[in-house]
Formats: sequence, C-alpha cells, structure tokens
Amino acid sequence: MKTLTTLLLLLSLTLNTQAQKNQDVQEPKLSIPKLNPQKARQDLNKAYQKEYAFLTAQIKSIKARTQAYKRTAAEDKTKLNQQISTLENQLLSLEQSVNQKEDDVFALERNTESASDNSSLLKATITQAKSTLSEFNQQLATDDETNTENSDIEQVAKLINFANQVIQKHSTISKTQGSFFLQNGQEVHGDILKIGNIASYGFSKQGAGALAPAGENTFKVWRDEDSPVIAELFNGKAQASLPIFLYESSIKSIDEKKDKTIRSVIDSGGLIAWIIVFLGVFAFVLILLRIWFLKKSSSSTEKILNKVVKNIEDDDMEHALRVASHKHSSSGRVMYAVLRNIERDREHIEDIVSEAILHESGQLNRFGSLIMVVATVSPLLGLLGTVTGMISTFDIITEFGTGDPKLLSEGISVALVTTEVGLAVAIPALLFGNILSGWAERIKDDMEKAALRVINVFKKLQN
Repeated sequence: MKTLTTLLLLLSLTLNTQAQKNQDVQEPKLSIPKLNPQKARQDLNKAYQKEYAFLTAQIKSIKARTQAYKRTAAEDKTKLNQQISTLENQLLSLEQSVNQKEDDVFALERNTESASDNSSLLKATITQAKSTLSEFNQQLATDDETNTENSDIEQVAKLINFANQVIQKHSTISKTQGSFFLQNGQEVHGDILKIGNIASYGFSKQGAGALAPAGENTFKVWRDEDSPVIAELFNGKAQASLPIFLYESSIKSIDEKKDKTIRSVIDSGGLIAWIIVFLGVFAFVLILLRIWFLKKSSSSTEKILNKVVKNIEDDDMEHALRVASHKHSSSGRVMYAVLRNIERDREHIEDIVSEAILHESGQLNRFGSLIMVVATVSPLLGLLGTVTGMISTFDIITEFGTGDPKLLSEGISVALVTTEVGLAVAIPALLFGNILSGWAERIKDDMEKAALRVINVFKKLQN
C-alpha cells in the first residue's frame, strides 16, 4: 500500500508540473482546450485503480510463488539432510571397516613376524641341537646337510629320536679300553670307566685318576693324588667316597685354574706394572725414612726444652748452650740460635726464631715432595697401562677376531692390572704423605712454642 500511494503522488506531481509548464509556454498559433478537473480526477482515479489491481495481483502471485518455493526448499532440505545422514552413516561404516581391516593387517603382520621369529628360533635350535649331538655321532651333521629338503618338523623329530637314543646309551656306566693323558702330558693306554657322559675315570700302569676333557673327545688326569683311590676302584675295592670331575662336553678342553700370586698378577700387567711396583717400593722406603726423621725431631724437642729451661732457671747459660749444641737435631739448632741471641730485644729474637725454623723446614720436609710425586705419577702410569692394554686388545681383535677369548686376555690383563697396581700404590702414598706433612707442621709449631718458652723464662728471670 505504501508503494501504491507513493506511485499516485508521483503521478499527480508529474501532471501538475506538466500543466504548469503548459501554462507558462504560450503558443499563439495553437488553441489549448480547457482542462476539466473533475474528469481528470476521475481518469486519475481509474488509472490508480487499474494500477492498484495490477500490483495487488502481482503481490499475490509473488506470495504464492514464495510459499511454493519455501515448500519446495523445505522438501529439498529434508531430502538433502536425509542424504547427508545416509552418507554420514555410510562413511562411519566405511571408517569402521577400514579400521577393522587395519587391525586385521596389523594382526597379520604381527603373526607373520611371530612366525618368522619362531621359524628362526626353530632353525637356531635345530642348528644348536645338531652341534651338540654331533659330538656323539660325527655322521649326524653330514646326513642333515644332505637332506636339506626335509622340513623343520621332520628334522626336529629326527633330532629328538636321536637325543633319546643318546640319553639311553649314556645313562649307564660303561667300561672301555682307550687312551688318556697323564698330568705330565704323557699319553697312556688303559681302562676308562664312563659314568654316563658327565664323568670318567682312567686307569693304567703309569697312572690313574679322575679324567677331565682335554679337547676333541680326549681326556686327561685331573689330579695325581687321586691315583690310589681310582686304582682300588678298578680293582673292585671302591671307597665310600670317590673324587669326581663333572663335565658338560668332551669337545672343549678344560684347564685347571692356577692359583694367583702377587707376582703372577704383576706379571700379567707387563712392564708398566713392574715400574709402578718399583715406585711403590721407593715410596715405602721414603715413608719409613721420613717417619724416622720426624720421630727423632719430635722426641728431641721436649728433652732439649726441659734441660735448657732447667739450666736457665739455675742461671747456667753456658751449660744450656752446650746442651743445645750437642743435640744435632732441628730442635737443638733452633734452641742454640735462641740462646746465642737471648740478650737482645724480644722482637729481634722472635725474628731469629722464625729464621731458624724456616731454615730447618727443609730438613723436616725431606722426602715429602718425592712421596707426593709417586702418589701422583702412579695412577697416571696405571692409566698409561690401561690405554696400552686396550690398544693391544683391539689389535688382536682386528687380526684374529673375537672367536678365542684367550687371545684377548693378555691385553685386558694389562689394561686392568696396571690400573689396579697404580691405585694400590697411589692411595697409601697419598695418605701417608699428607699425614707426615701434617706431623712436620706440628713439629715446627712445637719448636716455635719451645723457643718462645725459653725466651719467656729468661726475660722473667731478668726482670
């Protein structure tokens, strides 16, 4: 309605403006008829009504189309929402299916890896079983190598059957003829009594005893002192208890462990270990000498002080000087210096005491620096031995590999023993060096106190 009213006002304004213009313009040659306001108003009202009817029809049409569009849009929205919900459900289902497939793939990969590990473990077990059982049958390894087409299960079954046969065969005591070695290395022939496959005894005219593996299915007498007991065993007179040596396999040789001594340990460390030991002995001698010097100095201080003080109190300075001069020690020399200058003023005498004690410090500190040098150098030499031993070990590994541990033992012994010996020398040397240095400082303090006491006693008597 507002739009229609506005349109009518615009049309009226236009007609009035046109009428005004027509009045202002004079055309003398044309005759303009008079305007009938009532008729014009009626025509205008008709035009307004037509325009109003047209616009009203247009508004109704637009409203109807709008409502139809809204209904269609709502239906389309509902359909789209249903389609979206369906697609979301399908997507969720697909994601769950993908996750399930991924879990299945992961489980399959894990089962595959487990099967591969089990297969590798089974093959390693078969190889180890072949190696172990080949000790009892040299033909076993060759037969298995020619039958490579056999499955692992068949090989395991064959090995289990063979192992059962070996257990049955070696679960009894048997006596056979054979050769073995005595402890001196002589090979002899005699009787061998086998207790399953864990222990053996040998008897021959040359010797007898419990047998230990010597490598490659050979045996040797473990101890000679067991010979009489083993001889009675083979003669049918078994003792209540028998010596026995239990072994796991006769392929590898077993050597008797030698008792370690101090010399053997140092020898395993090589030249550097002996150098450290020499330094340790040298430091030990220096410590003993310094203890003797300091003990002598500490004991003489009290003796000289008592005699000198007594002579001063008796006003016998000459005898006090003789007492101090006859004691050839640090304390005696300090006392002698004090007594010679006892008549001077106190400050001067104290300077003389300080100078005398400083002069005797070299005697009291004798060998202290050398002991500390040994305490410092010994661990450094041990470190040098460690580095040398490790270099030797790596050279052996480079040349021969790591198959035989005995080849590596020498370098490792040098590496460890030199460090051990170096610390064993350095720790006591450092400990005694500091203790003796503190003892020397206490002796210096005692000499200073003794000198001051002599001065005080003399000044007191003079006053």
